[in-house]
Amino acid sequence: MRRRGDRCEPQRSGGSAFARMFKNVGWGLGSRGFNSAASIAYLALAARTLGPESFGGFVLILTYGQMIANLVQFQSWKGVIRYGALHVAAGRQDRLERLFGFTATLDFGSAFAGALIAAVSVPLIAPLFDWTLEQQTSAALFGAVLLLTTGATATGMLRLFNRFDLVAYAEAIGPIVRLGGSIVAWLVGANVKSFLIIWASAAIAQALAQWIAAVFVNRTRIAFGRLHFKQAVEENERVWRFMLQTNVSNSVGMFWMQLGTLAVGAVAGAADAGAFRLAQRLSKGIVRPMRPVTMALYPELSRLVAEDDHAQLRTVVLRLTILAGALAFLVVLVTGIAGREILGLLAGERFEFAYAFLFLLSIATAIDLAGFALEPLQDAHGRSWIVLRARLVAAAAYIVLLAILLPWLGAQGAAIAAIICSLLIFVQLALATAAVLRRTGGVSIIAEPDPAEPVGTSLAPKRARDRLD
Repeated sequence: MRRRGDRCEPQRSGGSAFARMFKNVGWGLGSRGFNSAASIAYLALAARTLGPESFGGFVLILTYGQMIANLVQFQSWKGVIRYGALHVAAGRQDRLERLFGFTATLDFGSAFAGALIAAVSVPLIAPLFDWTLEQQTSAALFGAVLLLTTGATATGMLRLFNRFDLVAYAEAIGPIVRLGGSIVAWLVGANVKSFLIIWASAAIAQALAQWIAAVFVNRTRIAFGRLHFKQAVEENERVWRFMLQTNVSNSVGMFWMQLGTLAVGAVAGAADAGAFRLAQRLSKGIVRPMRPVTMALYPELSRLVAEDDHAQLRTVVLRLTILAGALAFLVVLVTGIAGREILGLLAGERFEFAYAFLFLLSIATAIDLAGFALEPLQDAHGRSWIVLRARLVAAAAYIVLLAILLPWLGAQGAAIAAIICSLLIFVQLALATAAVLRRTGGVSIIAEPDPAEPVGTSLAPKRARDRLD
């Protein structure tokens, strides 16, 4: 980041959107490649150390904490990029600092509320999993740690200013701590509580690294206080709705990973829940290195929209969608051929029974991968309600499918439900994206109206309005 007077500008590599994006992707791929390999390794170590039943108990506590965190935490990094790109383009450093304060306040406010919810809810769900009092205490404490170690605003600030190098370094801290701790735990034959402590320590270390990188290394100022908070709401049009919609959308997006695991645990037992979660992680791990492309794509699409460069916008989305489709096919092929061997090599022969889960969930993952460029395109145009609507439809279908398929087919039924819901989301977002690209011209874009918007308004960014001068 560099400053000119009261202006704050992102570091640019020069050249086209593709050049800047692929530079950021390079950092992201290195980071996510390491993180993906580390995550598979430490999960495999946990599975080998604990065995199917204890590993399932660990997974249920872990999933409970993650589910509460995803329900209450805002996707603040999206708000930072969506509105921050406009303030940067307009040279409004003061508004940028107030935006950072606004999103950080939301992060920590929701974290404290979520920690309370996690503690109160444990006794209500404990009978479903036959949790002891000690397990209930562990679940409540672990959920609180996950919630209070949020770094969403910090990572958004770094991505906004093209500091993907710092994002990569900070995001490596958590996997390093988990991997090192898991190796020690495996050597000494640790229990579930030890692994929970390792995961909690990793969350704390990573959050500290993200905030240090954003505030001190990147020298970013943040404006806190009630007055600044109120000004930020006034300066960033529809920011509350955007934040709420992206939060709900993300929560629903994680629905089948978290609710599915807990549902399998309640119906089929802890061992199947652990195997199901292991299969989910492996299927996601195969394509996890592609996640940096999405992270780099979203801020670049936001800039293209803010600059009215819709011709390049179309090119970026179409090319990346074609590439993603080819990779999605490869994911299913590899998992179908070598899935059983992958499970046996990583988690041991005791977990080879999860092969059917892994293959089915890899199909759902492949569908998600094929459409990975569709969500950031909608968010970049301020059309987060499109993504939310797609995910809500799929979530409703998932609940119905779980109720029908889980008692009948067990964990395989939950995996089949995930495939159907991933397909539902893909079709809805593909149709919405096609409509946007058809209406994209060389100067402006006309978005489909939000049902909540007055007639004659649009969620599509326009120079005069969205730069908010």
